[in-house]
Amino acid sequence: MKKEKGKTMSLFGENLQYYRKRNDMTQEQLAERLEVSRQTVSKWEAGASFAEMEKLLQLCGLFSCDLDTLLRKDASATEVEDNRQHREHMKEYRKWITCGTAMLIFSVAVYEILAGFGRVDEVILNILFMMIAIVAILILVVQGMKDSDYRKKHPVIQDFYTAEEKEEFDRHYPTKIATGIGTILIGGLVGMNGDSLPLPKYMNEEFYYGIFLLFVMAAVSILTYTGLQKQEFNVEMYNKENDPKAKKENSLVAVWCGCIMLIATILFLIAGLVFRLWEICWIVYPVGGLICGMVTLILNRQK
Repeated sequence: MKKEKGKTMSLFGENLQYYRKRNDMTQEQLAERLEVSRQTVSKWEAGASFAEMEKLLQLCGLFSCDLDTLLRKDASATEVEDNRQHREHMKEYRKWITCGTAMLIFSVAVYEILAGFGRVDEVILNILFMMIAIVAILILVVQGMKDSDYRKKHPVIQDFYTAEEKEEFDRHYPTKIATGIGTILIGGLVGMNGDSLPLPKYMNEEFYYGIFLLFVMAAVSILTYTGLQKQEFNVEMYNKENDPKAKKENSLVAVWCGCIMLIATILFLIAGLVFRLWEICWIVYPVGGLICGMVTLILNRQK
């Protein structure tokens, strides 16, 4: 028992020293943050004494680590592995969320483009639209579940990203956002002038609406991918979002948004299957997204 306790104290001391140096803190600075003496911190790092639970929790919050890693694991080795896993997870999440979002818009664009030719049966158009949309929704659901599972296993992470990486991204961030917005505006020119642009006799203006949606798809893909990359660098926000208290508060937002999008889906199916309004009923989804945004702002404001 004593041997195990001594090992825990030794690991705690080594990990504490590693985290302190990693955050460019002196023993005096750390002692001041914890409201203890420098000698106390020195004893902790030397394995001569052990911190109280209150101080251990303060250290976990200060260094964005969990208690198990601080006391029982090799912090430096754990951080290297966590760094690799986190980067891989965020890369996959960013890629597939962008893909699923783009496919949802693509499903409507394909519908409009093919409808613009006037030679494709409406039943085929509806089936094709639903097939692409279902695949897109499944991608988003699966990635959401994977991200939720990852966050449960890694509720707290270190800020792995170097200042150089963040600066490099920040330099290109405005250009990427401007590119996305510019793409939408260019597409808007096509969409607004669809009625006046020349078309063969067997085609109609819906073709140009579909082209406009392709521009929207490209723009949303750029903005989504860039936004998720920006979010990846915000490690502090990641840790806050995974805090149990924050999760409880965010669950209300999730319930409201889930109900809103469920209603939007019901309206979409009724408008399409009952009233045959496939050409315009897709509008319920962006409207539902806007309502979700407003509900989120209202609930956060109240909080």
